[in-house]
Amino acid sequence: MRRTYPPQARAGAPFRLSLCAAVLGALGAPVVAQQFVASSFNEGFLGVGGDQQSADLSLFAFGNRVLPGSYTVDVSVNKRSAGQAVIRFDASEGKSDAQPCLTRGMLDGWGLNVAVFPTLAALADDACVDLAAAIPDAAFSYDPDKLRLAVSIPQAAMKRSARGAVDSDKWDKGITAGMLDYQVNFARYGGDNAPRGPDPFAMPRSAFDGNPFGERYREPRRDSLFAGIRAGFNHGDWRFRHFSTYSRGSDGRGRWQAVNTYAQRDLVSLKSQVMIGDGNTPGNMFDSVPFRGVQIASDESMLPDSQQGYAPTIRGIARTNARVTVRQNGYAIYSTFVAPGAFVIDDLYPTAASGDLEVIVTEADGRETKFIQAFAAVPTLLREGTWRYSATIGKYRRAPGDEFIQSSYGWGYGGLAPWAWPRRSRAEPAFVQGTVAHGLSNDYSVYGGLIASGRYQSVMAGVGKNMHAFGAISADLSAARAVVSQPLLIDRTYNGQSVRFLYSKAFDAGTTVRVAGYRYSTSGYRTFQEAADMQGLDPRERLHNRRNELRLELSQSLGDWGAVTASARQQSYWGTGAKDSLVQIGYSGSYKQFGFGVYYNRSSNLYNRAPTNQIMFTLNIPLGASGANAHYSVMHERNGRTSQQASVSGTALEDSRLSYSVSANHVGEQGSTGGASASYMSPVGRFDFSHSQGSGYRQTSVGMAGGLLAHGGGVTLSQPLGDTIALVQVPKASGVGIESRPGLATDWAGNAVVANVSPYRENRLAVRTQDLGDNVEVKNAVTEVVPTRGAVVVAKFDTAVGYRLMLTLKGRKGEPLPFGSMVENEAGQEMGIVGPDGQAFVTGAPQSGRFTVRWGRRDEDRCTFAYSLPEEAGSPPIREATATCE
Repeated sequence: MRRTYPPQARAGAPFRLSLCAAVLGALGAPVVAQQFVASSFNEGFLGVGGDQQSADLSLFAFGNRVLPGSYTVDVSVNKRSAGQAVIRFDASEGKSDAQPCLTRGMLDGWGLNVAVFPTLAALADDACVDLAAAIPDAAFSYDPDKLRLAVSIPQAAMKRSARGAVDSDKWDKGITAGMLDYQVNFARYGGDNAPRGPDPFAMPRSAFDGNPFGERYREPRRDSLFAGIRAGFNHGDWRFRHFSTYSRGSDGRGRWQAVNTYAQRDLVSLKSQVMIGDGNTPGNMFDSVPFRGVQIASDESMLPDSQQGYAPTIRGIARTNARVTVRQNGYAIYSTFVAPGAFVIDDLYPTAASGDLEVIVTEADGRETKFIQAFAAVPTLLREGTWRYSATIGKYRRAPGDEFIQSSYGWGYGGLAPWAWPRRSRAEPAFVQGTVAHGLSNDYSVYGGLIASGRYQSVMAGVGKNMHAFGAISADLSAARAVVSQPLLIDRTYNGQSVRFLYSKAFDAGTTVRVAGYRYSTSGYRTFQEAADMQGLDPRERLHNRRNELRLELSQSLGDWGAVTASARQQSYWGTGAKDSLVQIGYSGSYKQFGFGVYYNRSSNLYNRAPTNQIMFTLNIPLGASGANAHYSVMHERNGRTSQQASVSGTALEDSRLSYSVSANHVGEQGSTGGASASYMSPVGRFDFSHSQGSGYRQTSVGMAGGLLAHGGGVTLSQPLGDTIALVQVPKASGVGIESRPGLATDWAGNAVVANVSPYRENRLAVRTQDLGDNVEVKNAVTEVVPTRGAVVVAKFDTAVGYRLMLTLKGRKGEPLPFGSMVENEAGQEMGIVGPDGQAFVTGAPQSGRFTVRWGRRDEDRCTFAYSLPEEAGSPPIREATATCE
């Protein structure tokens, strides 16, 4: 169909359309894969006021066409991001635009239930699919400005998956690489009151000690040093890690300590991790203990966000195609459409204890049905149908150099015995531990576990229940048997039980009981760690095992007036009347831009029975647009001592890579002290500095933390690495920053390391395009990676390195080349479009080369020209050149 225009309109419309077409064509991007009615242009209008030859503008009859080729695009399926994909656009007979090749494998990865469509199931993974023909009501559209492909597929054709799910096929196990993460801190102490060396009772030095002329101004100085090293190596699915530390105190004694060494990998089908070496057992049922051996444990982070933790399963009935909305505390937290009949919602995001859920079913005719789903959670509750498990076999692992019977529960008769006996060897018994938990229907969860060792056995079982309006509760019972060897005496057997209750509830008035717990253990009950510590116990020593424990956490929202929080914990022991206790109460609020708080703290422990009481007031004042904050606090203690502190902290430099703090303190009769600290994030690490000084002492410390990554492309220095990392590659572009990563930039090879990316989740990485310079362009400024735990994944950004040229192109007779002509490089890629007077703006051009200019479909409607740019120091961002067609 040919568009026609009234005579009055034909003079102006073609100019506007052709000008828009030329501008869009200069962008060099594919456009929407949709068919429009062709437009016609009066080509003669381009010659008004001049004698410039016209080009064949039929290329723009359908707007900016989609040209064949492969493009990196952002894909969304049913308005949900499906990540980035490289999609090939192929020319299609009878269609003016190239069509995207959506393969069977792509559609399957995007969640299409391929198995229910016989025509798709029989295709190969790389076969192109005619989406509209294969799936009724399916469609796609393409946004040229944002390089986004939107795919719409009926929900009935999609696989059922939980919200927040990232298909395990997209998990990237990363590359083979070696890594080294390090931290070094050095401190120097000076002054008479500074920490002393080997003789803590030595008298302070004075000006009259020794030679009054040679040592008069020499002050006692002591140094300390700490270094931590985390080394690792990745190959395939395996992660090998080692962590060790070196410390040297002010006494001059140094000590290396190997903390742990292990190998670990994913078990994707089981949603778990297997670890061989040094680790710690899970602490959700039994107390966590260090071990050396083998462990398989479920990894909750492999699950979608909406399947982690606990949230109730909502069931209801819809009369029509209805919208179901779930609200909590007045906020809509979930919304979906359901088909007529019974429905189930089991992918709510977890909320520990945030109030009952209001469910609203809005029918197609506008009718609403509402009901309340009472909700509370305790740590032992699981979603219906889910499993959590762990299995460990190994031996109890003690810290190197641990030569004494040490226990957080005390030892000796009522406390730490000054005559504590050293041991030549510590008990490290072999053991087996297993735990399992399962979510049942009707908001029940059951769990249990066992520990078995040569001299120790323990079993436990429990059940949890969401009691709706009354909150959530769980109860479990543990029984243990321990046989303890004693020097020169017969073995002694201990049998006992321990019972535990947990409760949680959120009330409509804004009151939340997060976790209220109570545990009672009989005198014969021993945990595995206690039983191991008791092996070979001297007859005069006594280990005070736990008797009962009570803990409570409360919070009360006061709306615009702030919030009140309170927590309490008390633990008592068999064989002593001393207790560990902690009570904390706090109030925080704000007035205009000021923030303030009042806090009370009371604590006591088994060794120091005199309680400690503290009350504190804090005030925070933002200092305008500088990003800095002023802080003031005053604290009063039970002994009558009052201390005050005033400080200013903030960030500076580009992307806040420098953080600083300056403080002044006054502590009763001890006088005034002051200090300053700063931390700078650079591409190769973090540098720290601090200095504090007071009456009789001063301390200065410097530190550095960073990492080193060895990979196939060389060695890259970095900031501290963390667990899971991404290697950003921007070829031939140095000094390019990464968004939201202070101080991070690519090195001379165009590489940078992004630390602490989230495993099994889509991580968005974007380069700062303003750092690219005048001769570098990036084709994809944003990319996404989905690493497995501990992986080193590559995030590559394709770059084009070249010059920006403003070319004045002339034909063989010296005439300007036609307006609208296309400029292509030797590879056939479009580089630009000729504008008025034969000028064309070209980006990414090499130092020298050859271009082809086309202004029609005939062979004679083209010409080529060669160019060569001279070397210029301090050349402008845009180089100008004149070329004549050959």
